[in-house]
Amino acid sequence: MHMWLARRALNKPTYPGLLDNLAAGGISSELGVRETLIKECQEEACIPASLATLSKSVGTISYTYEGSDGGIYPECQFVYDLELPEEFVPRVGDGEVQEFYLWSLDKVKEAIGSSDFKPNCAMVALDFLIRHSYIQPDQESHYVELVEGLHQSL
Repeated sequence: MHMWLARRALNKPTYPGLLDNLAAGGISSELGVRETLIKECQEEACIPASLATLSKSVGTISYTYEGSDGGIYPECQFVYDLELPEEFVPRVGDGEVQEFYLWSLDKVKEAIGSSDFKPNCAMVALDFLIRHSYIQPDQESHYVELVEGLHQSL
């Protein structure tokens, strides 16, 4: 199993050049969660709607973060898995991404622990590794803390 990751464009105002999810974005008031997923897949990675609609809702992650203004903000992300055909290669769409990588789960796990990942995107990748039993309680001494950290009360 492998995972597609994106590298954010250098001109992004937040976290330029860091690793990101294949596609993501804020939900506007006029679109639902699934509609936003399909739109962002098309815009950011040129994933056609016919493929994006095959995605499966697998839960949420939640956390709080400190904004650049010093405020503390709660956030929840809806998480979807999408199995892409082997021959599919994402393409840069709207310019928010500079390139895509198809990495082994070992390499993804290593990157999660580095400063190369946008923090909330590392959480989504970590959630994937846990849900797919790539990280297991008998092999990870901080397993419970990792799972709890992905699901903070807001």
